[in-house]
Amino acid sequence: MGDFSDMLSKIPLLQGLEGAEFEQMARRFSVENYPAGSTILEQGYGGLKLYVLVEGKTRIFRTLNGSRVVITTLEPPETFGEVSILDGDPASATVEAESDVVVLTLGRDEFYDLMNASPELASKVYRNLLRTLCQRLRTTTNQVQDYFAINKALCENESFRSFYKLFCS
Repeated sequence: MGDFSDMLSKIPLLQGLEGAEFEQMARRFSVENYPAGSTILEQGYGGLKLYVLVEGKTRIFRTLNGSRVVITTLEPPETFGEVSILDGDPASATVEAESDVVVLTLGRDEFYDLMNASPELASKVYRNLLRTLCQRLRTTTNQVQDYFAINKALCENESFRSFYKLFCS
């Protein structure tokens, strides 16, 4: 794991950990490689790992009515899979390797083994995890607000309604 300790030290999830705590977590991560175009996580399946993006770029999207809706793209040292680690549910979106990708992964069982072994470590990691999830929630809320504003503007536009009717008739 020595090659990736520097990368792990930069991720928000592990901020504020003491040396021994950091090493305890860092040595539990595994390395996985994905070629460009491959699916790392699929919406509705799997997702019981935490992923730390070390190299490459990913695209996160949901499939709605057969169409891809891109949510975001991620680059190192971003993380994904945090929600599934917590709730044990399948992935809520698909994560695809936009380029060749290297990730560090930590399985749900290993994560909870670490959290249960040290309340102090757990407190720091959960605080960091909550901060990350709150930031993402704020970003998502702003995006939803923007989409509603655009939708409202389009629906109030007579030219757009006439154009739309051409395709829905």
